[in-house]
Amino acid sequence: MDFPKYIDSNKKGRNGLNILTKIVESELGWIVRPNHIEDDFGIDAFFDVIIDGYVTGKSIAIQLKSGNSYLKELNAENWNFKGEKKHLNYYLNHDIPVLIILVDIEQERAYWEICKVEYVDLHDKFWTMPIPKTQLITSSQKEELLKFVPETVDYVSQLDEYWKGNKLLSESGRLCIFAGKDDIKEMNYQPLIDLISRICSNKHHFSKFRENIEIGIHGFDNDSRELYQIPEIKKWITKIFNNVPGLTYFLANDEYSQFLKVFVFSSVKLINIDKGLKRDKVWVEFDNKDLKSVFDILFTDLNDFSEAFKLSMEINKEISNNIAKCITGKNFNE
Repeated sequence: MDFPKYIDSNKKGRNGLNILTKIVESELGWIVRPNHIEDDFGIDAFFDVIIDGYVTGKSIAIQLKSGNSYLKELNAENWNFKGEKKHLNYYLNHDIPVLIILVDIEQERAYWEICKVEYVDLHDKFWTMPIPKTQLITSSQKEELLKFVPETVDYVSQLDEYWKGNKLLSESGRLCIFAGKDDIKEMNYQPLIDLISRICSNKHHFSKFRENIEIGIHGFDNDSRELYQIPEIKKWITKIFNNVPGLTYFLANDEYSQFLKVFVFSSVKLINIDKGLKRDKVWVEFDNKDLKSVFDILFTDLNDFSEAFKLSMEINKEISNNIAKCITGKNFNE
């Protein structure tokens, strides 16, 4: 009769896996997760690492060979494992550690070694690696095996404050971030950079805070000068777009915006400043030619950001028009 035949190598492989599973579960308290045969490209199984009864998400990949035919002595201290070169490339490129394990079926022992390029000897058509005879999978080897696994991190606890911050952002309307006197003097933009980076990583916040962030400056309340008349503030403001890429996309630019206007006043040579009769109005005069450099800075930043985040031309044009209207008072869409 013509049927698939269950050959001796199948039996040894199954027995070896069963023995290994028994050893790992009893000695290490871990889970052995066999790889499906159709997905076996040189990895036969995975150890799922359990710590204090919890499945951690950490794993170790396994290449398993079973039976006396694989227990070839290299010397008195080591077995000699022999493998194909294509598998070596696979193992060394693997994102998780790979163990080579030899199972003695008769003695029910499992010898192991981590696959490392330093341990490998290359030959014309194959590679070899010593497997120490003293390196058995036992409870005494657990800590040694754990050295190859990245430390487990309690992300939920660590990110609790981060998620609270995201919730606060979600509940916020217009967002105002303040730069203090020390930040100004030290030319420190990091809090603003961190905020922009955080918002960019969240798609909801990315859209919500478009043209919706205001920047305030505090610590100069006793100075009678306007912000753009104080040299250290003027320097901090004029350098901001060089240090905080993408700020143009987020910066408020409507009639109530303040920082964008202060940026303009800090960047152009003012001819005349008149507070007028109404205290809520400030009339300024400056050479319109100076505006070209201002728009070059703003629109270059916006264009670079638009390209990086693949923003549509419509969004770019809308923000550009709002900036121009805020600065000049003219609506260029009309």
